[in-house]
Amino acid sequence: MNSALIYLRYRPMLRYLISLWPLPLFLVAIQCVMWLNGNSEYFGLPYWISDLDMLLFLLCFGVAGIWVYWPMAVLGQRQDDGQAQRLAARCMSRLPVRALKAFSVGGIVYGTYLLLLVTGSTSALGRELSGPMLASLMFSVGYCALVLVPAIGVAITLHHGVGKRLGMGAELSGEQMQPWNPLHAFTDSTKRPWLVFIVTGLLPTSLLVLFAYLASIEPQVAAQRFIAGQGLLLFVAGSLASIVLMALITRSLRMVTGELARGLEHLRKGRFEGRVRVLIDDDLGVLAIGLNTALAGLQEREELKGSLSVAAEIQQGLLPELPLGVPGYEFAALQKSSHAVGGDYYDIIPLRDGRFWLVMADVAGKGYPAALTVANLQAMLQVLAAQDVHFDAALSYINQSLSRTMTGGRFVTLFIAKLQPESHSLLWVNAGHVPPLLQTADGIVRLKAATPPLGVLPEISFEVQRIELAPGDRLLAYTDGLTEARQAGDGRMFGEKGVNEWLHDRPEMTLHELPQALLAHLCAYSGGSEDGSCNLDDDMTLLCVQRERV
Repeated sequence: MNSALIYLRYRPMLRYLISLWPLPLFLVAIQCVMWLNGNSEYFGLPYWISDLDMLLFLLCFGVAGIWVYWPMAVLGQRQDDGQAQRLAARCMSRLPVRALKAFSVGGIVYGTYLLLLVTGSTSALGRELSGPMLASLMFSVGYCALVLVPAIGVAITLHHGVGKRLGMGAELSGEQMQPWNPLHAFTDSTKRPWLVFIVTGLLPTSLLVLFAYLASIEPQVAAQRFIAGQGLLLFVAGSLASIVLMALITRSLRMVTGELARGLEHLRKGRFEGRVRVLIDDDLGVLAIGLNTALAGLQEREELKGSLSVAAEIQQGLLPELPLGVPGYEFAALQKSSHAVGGDYYDIIPLRDGRFWLVMADVAGKGYPAALTVANLQAMLQVLAAQDVHFDAALSYINQSLSRTMTGGRFVTLFIAKLQPESHSLLWVNAGHVPPLLQTADGIVRLKAATPPLGVLPEISFEVQRIELAPGDRLLAYTDGLTEARQAGDGRMFGEKGVNEWLHDRPEMTLHELPQALLAHLCAYSGGSEDGSCNLDDDMTLLCVQRERV
């Protein structure tokens, strides 16, 4: 394998190792402080030992960095498929934990090396470290190696992970990442400033107070200077670490908030198909997941609106044309749905012998399920009418079919009548529907239901009734959206009484004017305008038939 191929394969790991440059810089700064405050001279350490320290430091934490990033390097050799990306997402979420483990172990190893080096060197020179001196040395080395170095390593790893996710072409799914980071309790954005405060503020300040106490109980001036040098080392290390940590956290947050701002821009411009990448596994990651969920929901709603628009056009196209030229009879109808598609259905089906089936139905429920049932019901009625199936036999077939297909307690109320213009008679069946109103010269007659709704029981008997239509008689069949409309203010329903009174007060109104006039009155009653543009709580459908006056 040539060197170019090796470089390409392990380039992500190399970039991660290069991103750890603040760690050796941190070590160089500490060594400079030790040489300036005279502690290195006190230990009798030659200048060349600094080079050895740096080599050992690079070796120790280089191995730690390789171990941290090794799963990502292995995944980088796989094909770019969905499974590899899911595994990469999981590995990136676990990198901070691996970094905490690896750099903590590295800090223990390197800190132990430094303590052994210092104590061995002073012993070789015949110098002894007093108890306060040894305590200050152990606390300063322990703080730098066990606290600051792991903290910087984890912060670099988090920052590198944010940049890595930001650079990925595919949008990352928070559902794949979010559960895999066990450091949520410590890495949430609200807790991060407190962690920085504890690591670079509270701990070094507490140690400085301890060093001051150790210096106060140490009688020798040289030992006091040694402890003061450890305090200076502590101050410089804490200050440098705070600068590095705040810089890394600020840059990470800037990338995360920038990605969230991009999602908000999608919302502002209505580009609901856009998504944001979940760059970090904390509360901001949860916010990104929520933003993606909102975008997906809005996109689905927009797609549904388009589908509903098409469905509404189809349903409107299924409405029958009013018969013209039927001697002695007029027809009028109106349908207003509270949603894009509804469960109300009316039809006027001509038969071969010049008679008509008049249908008014209301499917329990709203939306797509009700609209599909309406389409099924219409198809069955059209086929049965074309085959000249007997009136009550057709109803039995429809009821059995609906009983098999309708579930969850759903049903259909149906009023169906057979208009016979030659004899001016009407055969009708009311299966659980609101009573149509027959307005005659003597008053209004309610055509009450004598049969349960369709789809409830597979076997029911239908009571076919007959009425004679006198000149001027008109039939008004409607759905419960008319009677259940509520008055603005007190919420009182319009009710059948309201329909009766309205019809009684307008005996001379033409059939053609009746549907729109009733809708306008209903809109005004419910607090809308009288132009019929109000929104009703339920679908409303009217079917009117009138025998012409002599």
